[in-house]
Amino acid sequence: MKRKIAMALAVFTLVTTAWGCGDPSKLTTKNPDNAIQTENQDSNADNSSSETASTEQVTEEVTEGQAAEGQTEEVQAEDAQTSGGQTGENQASENAEPANGDVANAGSAEGVSVTTEEIVEPELPQEEVQQSVETTEVEEVKEEKDKYYDIVFIGDSQFDNARGTGSEIPAYTCALLGKKVKFYNLAIGGTAASLGREMSTDLENFDDSSFIGICYALAGKIKTEFLDQYPAGAELKKVKPANVDLYIIEYGANDYLNGKDLYNSAAGLDPHTYNGALSAGIGELKNISPNAQFILCGPSYCYWYNGEGVFIGDSYTVSKGIGPLSEYANTCSNLANSMGIPYFDSMYASQFDLKNETAQDYLSDGLHYTEKGRQIYAAVLAHTIQKLRGKDDSEMPYLEINSFDYWEYKKSLKKK
Repeated sequence: MKRKIAMALAVFTLVTTAWGCGDPSKLTTKNPDNAIQTENQDSNADNSSSETASTEQVTEEVTEGQAAEGQTEEVQAEDAQTSGGQTGENQASENAEPANGDVANAGSAEGVSVTTEEIVEPELPQEEVQQSVETTEVEEVKEEKDKYYDIVFIGDSQFDNARGTGSEIPAYTCALLGKKVKFYNLAIGGTAASLGREMSTDLENFDDSSFIGICYALAGKIKTEFLDQYPAGAELKKVKPANVDLYIIEYGANDYLNGKDLYNSAAGLDPHTYNGALSAGIGELKNISPNAQFILCGPSYCYWYNGEGVFIGDSYTVSKGIGPLSEYANTCSNLANSMGIPYFDSMYASQFDLKNETAQDYLSDGLHYTEKGRQIYAAVLAHTIQKLRGKDDSEMPYLEINSFDYWEYKKSLKKK
């Protein structure tokens, strides 16, 4: 009898050794170090097939208890960055802190994959604005010679949030730029840079409010009545593309939430992909505004929750089959570098301290900025603009939310 038991154990050991055991924390997405290299664009399709297989794993691993207690694991920001070592991203990896707080450790340090239904996009927060700046209603420019520095903001809810209160990011930004500056806010909450996978590019019937749609509208290539339902629609009618001095573009969160591909190696500037839509849209804007400059803003660091309000990971760890949100930021950074456009980083805490430890101060719901968060974002963005205009060659100090005062900073600019 003992001999039979011993033989059975030996057979079991041989079988286990031959077949191996699955790693429940294994990444289901592509290697983050390789994911943002544009020459490896054909890897996106493989990632989509691994999404379903990982859903049960996430359900078992991520519980409400884990979200409250957490486990100490380090999630380094540089894991999601390109191996090419771009200047801005190298600086970002030096400043980024490990996501080792109680909340952020519910997810695996290597990353998790979830289904579309598991990540819930929060609605725009309702808040009582404490301090706002004065804004002037922008009328359609009628004079032949434009005397203003015209800035057009195009983006999603990060720019659209708090619109009309004097505390939105565009308003806070332009209040730091001095006189004779006008801005037009064409941001629409919930929109992506790219089109849906099945959406037609027939311009005759085009009615998508994505970034590429806004660019087509500015270029006069499509009918714009479908934009009348948004405040951005009225703003768009006031813009004279030939007079635009600067476009500030910010997208990525909704491309990620909707599982949009990063790029399509077979189709070049495919507007159905994040990289392709940004590239094609900027091309349209350059044609209609030949003297304009650009700043490209990537998606910001954030937390993700499921429908029950349970934390499931942050922007470094949670994938929906294509890659975590940080890969969209990396793709945006790569594109900006390749086009010679300044890149605004808000993913890797390279310019201000938005990270795991301070996320609840910066973000009202895990995704959208608080009023103080918008002020810091605007301060850094305004300095980037002034540097681009040749009006300020100084280095922007690293901003920390617990010690920054927007109004004191605004006063200090007047003394220069």
